[in-house]
Amino acid sequence: MNVTDQAEEYERALIQIVRRLPPESASKVLDFAQFLEFQVVGAGGGDQAFTEGDACWDALLATEGAQCLLEKMADEALSEIEAGHARPMVSAEDGESLKGI
Repeated sequence: MNVTDQAEEYERALIQIVRRLPPESASKVLDFAQFLEFQVVGAGGGDQAFTEGDACWDALLATEGAQCLLEKMADEALSEIEAGHARPMVSAEDGESLKGI
C-alpha cells in the first residue's frame, strides 16, 4: 500500500469514527489531531518543533490546574473502564494497531 492509499484509509476510518461520536467527543478528536499536526508541521516542523513542543507541554502540565485536570480525566477514564465502555488497545509487535479488533 502506498502512502497516499494509506492516508486515505486513515481518513475514511477517522471520518467513520467521528460520525459515531457525540459532538463533545468529536471535538476532542479534532483537538488531538491538531496537536499531532503541530508537532509535525507547526513552528517550522521537524525535530526542533517536536522538542520545543515538548518543553511547552512540560511547562503547561507542571501547573496545579493542569494536574487537577489530568486527575479528573484519569478518573473519567477509569469510570468508563469500570462501566465497560472501553476496549483494550491491541497492537502488533511492531506497534501498529491490529485491524478488526
